Amino acid sequence: MSVKSSAILVLPFAMALAKGEQTDASQDTLRFDLRPVTVTASRLESADINLPVAITALGKSEIALGQRQLVLKESLAAVPGLYALNAENFAQDLRVAIRGFGSRAAFGIRGIKILMDGIPESTPDGQAQVDNIDMGFISRAEVIRGPISALYGNASGGVIALSSPLPPAEWMADARITGGDFNFRQRRISTGQTLGPISYLLTASKNETDGFRHHSEMKSSVINGKVKWVVTPRLNLTILVSRADSPLANDPGALKKDGMTNRTAAREQNVTFKAGEEVLQSKAGVVAELVFSDYQTLSARGYTSKRGFRNRLPFMSGGQVQFDRNFSGGGLLYTASGWLLGRPYRMSAGIDLESQHDDRHRYDNLDGIRGDETLHQLEQFGSVGAFVEEEVQVTKSVAFTFGGRLDAIDVTVQDKFMDDADDSGERRFTAFSPLMGMVYTFKNGLKAYANIASSFETPTLNELSSNPDGTAGFNDELNPQRSVNYEIGAKGILNGRLRFDLALFRINLSDELVPYELEAFPGRTFYRNAGSSQRKGMEAGVTALLEKGLTASFSATFSDFRYSDFETAYALLDGKMQPGVPARFGYGELAYVTSSGLFAKIQARYSGEFFADDENEVKEPAYSVLDWRMGFRKYIGEWMLEPFAGVNNLLDSDYSANVRLNAWGGRHFEPAPGRHFYAGVRMRVGK
Repeated sequence: MSVKSSAILVLPFAMALAKGEQTDASQDTLRFDLRPVTVTASRLESADINLPVAITALGKSEIALGQRQLVLKESLAAVPGLYALNAENFAQDLRVAIRGFGSRAAFGIRGIKILMDGIPESTPDGQAQVDNIDMGFISRAEVIRGPISALYGNASGGVIALSSPLPPAEWMADARITGGDFNFRQRRISTGQTLGPISYLLTASKNETDGFRHHSEMKSSVINGKVKWVVTPRLNLTILVSRADSPLANDPGALKKDGMTNRTAAREQNVTFKAGEEVLQSKAGVVAELVFSDYQTLSARGYTSKRGFRNRLPFMSGGQVQFDRNFSGGGLLYTASGWLLGRPYRMSAGIDLESQHDDRHRYDNLDGIRGDETLHQLEQFGSVGAFVEEEVQVTKSVAFTFGGRLDAIDVTVQDKFMDDADDSGERRFTAFSPLMGMVYTFKNGLKAYANIASSFETPTLNELSSNPDGTAGFNDELNPQRSVNYEIGAKGILNGRLRFDLALFRINLSDELVPYELEAFPGRTFYRNAGSSQRKGMEAGVTALLEKGLTASFSATFSDFRYSDFETAYALLDGKMQPGVPARFGYGELAYVTSSGLFAKIQARYSGEFFADDENEVKEPAYSVLDWRMGFRKYIGEWMLEPFAGVNNLLDSDYSANVRLNAWGGRHFEPAPGRHFYAGVRMRVGK
């Protein structure tokens, strides 16, 4: 049966069930809530509207309801200031930019701290891939928009903190199956319960697709486990484990603009060299929380992760990369509250230690077959950071926040392939990152805020080891990127029916890390520093309860990101716009939920035009995309049934799912799929 036929069958079934009895349970789990949300990504638990930073919090209904639950982009589309690309190429992984941080990534996420249940998904050097995260395992997302190295250290141009559900109080089992165009198949099962002081949640999922384009097949499976142990009334332990296996993720490559007439085609070289990757990753972490009193707490965390990576790039010389990565870390976080000079205050202080070891090899790529070894080096990245943050309520209306963090980083490389010279080396970096913020509360409860914050970002190990001269070792000419963010904003809730968030910012950057390609290595990305650049922008988000069950959400971003001092061997780029992020983009959504369990959403995304190169000669045109989905949640005793269906790109718009920056030969564009369908059903038993 085709997916279109499945959708036609599912939707009338959902409409018919919607006439059944109303249940409070479905209303509670499906509703949208505009009340202040308690967030923890700020490292001081606070209501989101009380923080002097731009932060967006999303709940389960907003990030997962009726979605394919295949990529993180689906869940974060509504966040102002956040722009995501590359959701369709699973060999390159999702690219996410927050206020431009992360836009340089050739693959995966750079410059943004990714956390899952408080444990870093980002490696110490600033890389992050989310291919090991099951989207169905996420119940909540918090996004800090803007530099925040004062709390998280290196590569913190923003923070995406994801959380999994709490284990259930009673036994339950949950199963979900989804199918769609391009032979998309997804299966997910989960179970959990509470046994005295111990509770657990286990989830397993498998995703497969042939992809929209030729040579874009993908297979992956993920297992997640979460155990909570109430050791004493004041001591809790949380144990987290995960394992991700992606044995197949082919890369169809980027095309020239005139080569996109056949949008399903792959680049010929990518097929010849069998471009793609295989990944196997496992991770374990533990978080201990000790409550000394109502005013003092201490939490400790430790984690370890192993990632095996193999890929094939679309060229011969050094075109196969293999590395085995081990990274681990730990930290302490102490929080306290009380009175200081007659004023209430809260504070947090802590220390983070992280270590990363990459055993990297490169081989010639002989049409997909491994050839001679061309590089072998051991890369290490170690960091230690100490931070403190204090919030003081100066008057009833005014609160100040102060913070700072000191980081010391040591990066080494040992050349194990010494056929000529020894290219071993070492780099050391130190940085102090301050934060100052203020919140003013008006009599009607609305908030105005301002902050000055900074960030620094070292090149990743992969970026340091990509030497444009073809030698081993590190690129000694590559330096850390540093930035200072100036921001004012307002946020609040009006009459319990409208929630708004407005931010205006200016970011001054020095030594910005910029990607480029060379003719000798097409498809391989190198990096250089720009002298300085400046980013200015405005972000706005509004959510309104229009009628009972009907909610409207809108977000808009306007920005101007430009190089102010940047000269290459070929061009003077002062005043040029930075590529990879549009100056204007936005999101709109209408959501309807009934007390009987029927839900429907229509979402619109707009992306303005943007440049694909530093010279501002190649453009990705503006485009709009419309998505639609609906379903129904029905409770019968302890059973829950939820059929759903959706159509992505309803208007069949032509646009690029990814744009590769400064690509050699004009091969910038990866076409996005046209209109495509999916449908599925979820069943749950237990409470």
